[in-house]
Amino acid sequence: METALLNYFVYDVQLRSTCDFNPYFLGKGVSIYEVLRVEEGIPLFLKEHIDRIFSSAALENIQMNLSGKFIRQSVRALIDENRMSIGNIKFLFHRSPSGSNQFMAWVMPFFYPSARQYAEGVVAGSMQAERENPNAKKVLHSLREQADALMKKKHYWEVVYVNAQGFLTEGSRSNIFFIRNNKIFTPELSLVLPGITRAKVLSLAAENGIPVEETKIRPGEIKNFNACFFTGTSPKVLPLVQLNQWNFDVQHPLIRRLMLDYDKVVAKDLSRFKW
Repeated sequence: METALLNYFVYDVQLRSTCDFNPYFLGKGVSIYEVLRVEEGIPLFLKEHIDRIFSSAALENIQMNLSGKFIRQSVRALIDENRMSIGNIKFLFHRSPSGSNQFMAWVMPFFYPSARQYAEGVVAGSMQAERENPNAKKVLHSLREQADALMKKKHYWEVVYVNAQGFLTEGSRSNIFFIRNNKIFTPELSLVLPGITRAKVLSLAAENGIPVEETKIRPGEIKNFNACFFTGTSPKVLPLVQLNQWNFDVQHPLIRRLMLDYDKVVAKDLSRFKW
């Protein structure tokens, strides 16, 4: 069940009261979407999010009858009219079974890791599941419900999917990385959503001469790694203390370095942003 916070949401070209927010029609048809983070009233990595929703549309053979400029204007209206300083915005393009299209954008509930979780790491588990067409960011209600149910039952911060071939792919809301001997390992791009934070971390690794291997990783190989972390819009760079029964070094210097460096990338994007 989707929830819209604050006073207004965008429906097609209109700004409407959240009292009128009705997401039930999204249950039928196909929806592609993005979730972006707002800090200091500025949408973080807005261009990248807009580019990715058009990429998702192409992968799903959806013709989007709107422009990147329109999405940018909608996000700006949402931030301005809600006087929003921090939080997450979801924008979505929906194609109904009859072929009609709708665009929506709203301020959604958000849950950022606490200072303690960044310091001590989080616990996660794995589940047998995979997203069809993983490079596209598409709404999958049933999979979302399964992941949420397991996280609630096991008190996990996140769950990591294991595909039909037996390989770890991605978190339900994140990408995953492992470290061994100061080398980073992460599932192949073909298996995962091309996360924006993921791309920033890979760029940081390349700039700093940190070796990276995109590979296939089985759950049984988790024990071979020293450290592990998630990346994503809400978690940024977040260490894991445990995945399934395996424990990790949350103070690994490489994770701590990437956390600091990523925060600098965020600060740079915010300082350079212009509507």
